Amino acid sequence: MSKLKVAILLFDEVEVLDFAGPFEVFSVTSQLSDYQILEVITVSKEQKVIRAKNGLKVVPDISIEALNQVDILLIPGGDGSKAVIQDKDLMAWIGAISQKAQHVLTVCSGARILAKLGHLAHQKFTTHHGVFESILSLEPTAIPDHSARFVDNGKFMTSAGVAAGIDLSLYVVEKYFGEAVRRKTAKYMEYGDF
Repeated sequence: MSKLKVAILLFDEVEVLDFAGPFEVFSVTSQLSDYQILEVITVSKEQKVIRAKNGLKVVPDISIEALNQVDILLIPGGDGSKAVIQDKDLMAWIGAISQKAQHVLTVCSGARILAKLGHLAHQKFTTHHGVFESILSLEPTAIPDHSARFVDNGKFMTSAGVAAGIDLSLYVVEKYFGEAVRRKTAKYMEYGDF
C-alpha cells in the first residue's frame, strides 16, 4: 500500500488549532505506523512564513506550484479565509487539486472556500457557529446543520469550529485505516474516550 498524502493548506490569519489539530491527528497516525501509511505536508501559495491568528509564525513545507496531487486536502479556517476566497490564483489551485483529491476536508470557516467553489450547493454543511450566515451568503442553497460536529458529503466534508477539526480528522483516519488505528491515535493524543 502506498502512503496517502495529506496536504494542509496554510494562509495568513489561519486559525491555529484549525490546522494544528488535524496536523497532530494525521502526524500521530503516521508516527504510530512507523511513517508507512501517511505523508503529511503543509502547503501555501508561496513557500514563505505564514502569520497565523494571534501571531504564530509557521513555515509551510512547499508552495502550491510544487504540489499537483494529494489524496486528502485539509482547508482550515480563520479570518484569512475571507482573503483566500478573493485570491483568484489560489482558488483556481484549490479547485484543481480538489478535483484530483479523494477527500477535501474543511475546518471552521474553511467551509467558505468550498461554498465559493460551488461544492456546498444543495449540500448539508457545518461550520463555526458564527460563520453560518457568511456561508449562506456565498451559497444560498447550502443546508446548514447547526448541531453537527462534522458533516460527511462523500468527497467533501465540513467540520464545526476550531477543535472539531480533530474529530473530523480522527473520523477520516478510521475511514481509511479502521477503528483500531483511530483508537490508537486518539489514545496517544489522550483525546476523547478512545
